[in-house]
Amino acid sequence: MFKVQLLHPDAKAPTVAHPGADLGFDLYAIEDVVLPPGVPVRVRTGIAVEGPPGCGFVLGDRSSMAMRGVTYAGGRIDAGYRGELLICLLNVNQPQTSLRVVRDVAGAVIDVVLEQTDVSVKISKGDKIIQMSPFHAMTAEAIEVVDALTASERGAKGFGSSGR
Repeated sequence: MFKVQLLHPDAKAPTVAHPGADLGFDLYAIEDVVLPPGVPVRVRTGIAVEGPPGCGFVLGDRSSMAMRGVTYAGGRIDAGYRGELLICLLNVNQPQTSLRVVRDVAGAVIDVVLEQTDVSVKISKGDKIIQMSPFHAMTAEAIEVVDALTASERGAKGFGSSGR
């Protein structure tokens, strides 16, 4: 069982659209926030969570937020953490810069204006902002230093080794 403490009057408990099939619970913003490009911003959820013993949470992007150019900027929820979940979001959209020529009625150039598009993203109170997936902590397992690891079919093949 997962326990949720609502720390704010506007807080919502995590939800899941397809229990048993979806990998994560949706979390909600409790405030309006503007995400300027390239600046990590903490967004409040107004909740604290507790999983079964040894269960923490991994946070991940929602596809609808990724389509808007918003990604999660990292972190985990350790099993013993009982504070408010603050979600660090990052707007990765890039502003476009252009020049606009201002002319008088006769067509003569009177000014050249540098314009930049606003690619800030607005998060509204009540928006789903991220997914939280339960994760069993295995850090109590012992670490054994060895001279070699067991052979596997993949071996040390890394980046792109399994094809595109």
